[in-house]
Amino acid sequence: MRKILFSLAALLIFNTAFSQIGSYFDKYRPAKKWSLGVQIGPTAFQGDADDTKMGMAFGGHVKYSVSQSFALKLNANIGTLKGGRAEQNISRNGEEQYNQDGKPKNINDPGNQAPSEDQYTFKNKFKEININTVYTLGNISFLRPLRKYQLFLFTGFGAIWSNVSGDWHESVLPSYANGNTKTSYKGRNLTIPFGLGIKRNFGRWLDLGIEFRQNYTRSDNLDAFSYPVWRNRYSDFYTVLGLQASIKLGTKGRDDHYDWLNPVESIYEAMDSFAGVQEKVEALTLDKDGDGVADYFDKEPESENSVMVYGSGVAVDSDQDGIPDFKDEQIFSEQGAPVNAAGVMIDIDNDGVPDYRDEDPTSPAGSVVNRTGRSIKTGGGCCDCEDVMLPAIIFDEGSSKVKPEFYAALYNVAQKMKECPDLKVVTAGYSMRSKSGEQISWKRSNAIIDVLNKEYGVSRDRFIVDYNAKIDSSKDYNSRRVDLRKAGANEKGSANPAAPFPGSKK
Repeated sequence: MRKILFSLAALLIFNTAFSQIGSYFDKYRPAKKWSLGVQIGPTAFQGDADDTKMGMAFGGHVKYSVSQSFALKLNANIGTLKGGRAEQNISRNGEEQYNQDGKPKNINDPGNQAPSEDQYTFKNKFKEININTVYTLGNISFLRPLRKYQLFLFTGFGAIWSNVSGDWHESVLPSYANGNTKTSYKGRNLTIPFGLGIKRNFGRWLDLGIEFRQNYTRSDNLDAFSYPVWRNRYSDFYTVLGLQASIKLGTKGRDDHYDWLNPVESIYEAMDSFAGVQEKVEALTLDKDGDGVADYFDKEPESENSVMVYGSGVAVDSDQDGIPDFKDEQIFSEQGAPVNAAGVMIDIDNDGVPDYRDEDPTSPAGSVVNRTGRSIKTGGGCCDCEDVMLPAIIFDEGSSKVKPEFYAALYNVAQKMKECPDLKVVTAGYSMRSKSGEQISWKRSNAIIDVLNKEYGVSRDRFIVDYNAKIDSSKDYNSRRVDLRKAGANEKGSANPAAPFPGSKK
């Protein structure tokens, strides 16, 4: 028993290595792996019944090929086992060695077998199922392609369900039963099948073969004769010789099956395919437009030279208006604003307020408008000088330089201050209540005043600087912004913009 188990373990380990080869070449040859079929054939019993009679069995099987040389196979059968033992005198060289009463004539030469002192017949209607590891021989060769025939070995484990009826007639010696005795047995026993077979390939769908399978049971019940007498001393074996037909199933669109592929031949095919692999590698590195993104991944493989692109090869479009930056005349147009072919926000009346938020998109040419695009009166008094809305200017972190996109807003502030000569403006900068924070806030306020003074001629004495305004957490960018607002009648700022920063050395 130990030898059988050791052999089975060694075969499993050996075939596992071949399964790894199969999984590798499956990437190149995704062939069929499943087989489904039927089998029929004679059965024979080996045990206490010396007179073996032929029975029959039929059933089905399913097999999965893990690699070209290794597979798992499930078998199921129903059938009969028959046999018996007849009363006889055992002779040697034609001379009777035993009397009819069973006593030997020559005590020193009893022959090679004890006499039969009874008669016995049985019939076992059985069902069985077993799973086997199958190893195909001759499936690897460096010198020739596969043949039409294959020899295979297998072993595994399973179970048999027996339903036995027998008839025992004891004739001479006293025993555990006298005269005729009916015997029976119903039960399940473990089986260890092993054997070999041969099969032939008949094209893309069909395999035919024959399989010889010996089944060891380590039981003495398959013949329903387990009395403790000398003649009943063997564990029962039984043999199934099956004629098999298998249909090959698996990957759609493939004609070949794993059982009929040569792994070494697959290596040659893979070597032949290296030229195609080299072409794919070249395709991965080719970059016709020189934008740094290989054509294989480039969604715009023919973009213009020196154009900045994203990782996908698409030209950069900072404001996402559909016009790439290298063609966009206004690369930071407002989100969602309609733009023309040059990427500039559409403004039909050219009042500086884009149409998508202009409440009066047809204001007269040259008219002064408020932030919503509505015309305001100029000259003399102006009705809007009491209700003044001024913008906030956002700076980069740590910077006091006014960004170009805010020049238009400051232009509108200058126009408003010219229309309202009594209007004074507070520049409220926010700080973190530290000396450095106050200083950067003061610099930002003065940068805004410098633009309004130098570019648009607004006098510096119309501004009040508040460089230490309280931070409002509800406002965006509260540590980077300077708010412009109308000064109150008696309001005084934290500092004179013309004076140096308080606390600095003169």
